[in-house]
Amino acid sequence: MKTRKQIVKEFLDQKAKDATIAIEKKEAVATDKGVVASFYKALANRDASALKELQGEIAKSYDGQSIGTDANGGYLVPVELSERIREQLVYISPIRSIATVIANMPAQLDIPLENAIPTTYWVGEGVAPTLSKSTFNKITLVAHKIGGFGKFTHESLVDTAVNPDLQNFVADRFAVSLAQKENDAFVNGDGTDKPYGFRSNQITPRTGAIADTTTGVLAYKDLVKAFYGVHPVSRANAVWAMPTEAIEQVVGMTDLQGRPIYVPAVSENAPATILGKNVYEIPEIPTNLGTGHNETEIWFGDFKNYIIGDREGMRINFGTTGTDLESDVISLVIFARVAGMPTYGDAFYKLTGIKVTTASSSN
Repeated sequence: MKTRKQIVKEFLDQKAKDATIAIEKKEAVATDKGVVASFYKALANRDASALKELQGEIAKSYDGQSIGTDANGGYLVPVELSERIREQLVYISPIRSIATVIANMPAQLDIPLENAIPTTYWVGEGVAPTLSKSTFNKITLVAHKIGGFGKFTHESLVDTAVNPDLQNFVADRFAVSLAQKENDAFVNGDGTDKPYGFRSNQITPRTGAIADTTTGVLAYKDLVKAFYGVHPVSRANAVWAMPTEAIEQVVGMTDLQGRPIYVPAVSENAPATILGKNVYEIPEIPTNLGTGHNETEIWFGDFKNYIIGDREGMRINFGTTGTDLESDVISLVIFARVAGMPTYGDAFYKLTGIKVTTASSSN
């Protein structure tokens, strides 16, 4: 049994350790804030030398994450800025919010295509399991470089150096810029200098046209067809992905008992639903499909079978626009590396032939 003296000593020792940790954390936060402030001041002054000097301190804050090399171009941004942008990308991008996202993706990642579900079988008591002889295709998930562009005044960047709210504002502007390009690639990308979209030829989804192909009018039974069209295993986590024009047709639609099948969102964390499944507005889905270039499609499936990989820390560099000096602004480009790939075709159902009033997409 410990004596009172030992108990008191252990208590005091622990308090001393806690105090030391608190001081170290406070110093680390102060150091990080100092680095962030110096980073924005260097950007405001277009001071390449100061940015290079900060790279060592910034790299430390990534704590083992892959940050790439100078060969990738630009200057490594503070981890606070990188994390804020990635957080906002998830908030802004509907695909990121429903896909499988791999943070700090390795340089090479092989993923299976199509027959992505392992073989399962019963094994008798004391009988050695039989190894599966099945084979599957695989492809390497490759990260592509994406750049987000923004213009800032010298004064705004100087103020940003000491104002966390302005730092978030700058990060959010870059996030919007990156999200716009990312979303289109995650939907329509062909793998050439960009990720493969879920509409790419990397998978063969289950597909069917709406019943009324003459008028192209979407009906309740078409949505039921899509609902039961995906692999049953995937239906539990399936969601709807459709362009704005398709959602407009679903709103007000009822089932055979006259009940609305579309339920509007009741809060930010509770999306709208169709037949009890969350629905996500994906304006990047083309609306100029079909022979008349006036059709669109609806997707239903488990989008966890779409893989997104974020590779390395973000970097920033000065842009090159001829009007910067005239308008007294600084053009900045932030670079990220991201991969995207759909995997299991049976996890998705594509409903085609839905006519819209206007063709608003060129994909």
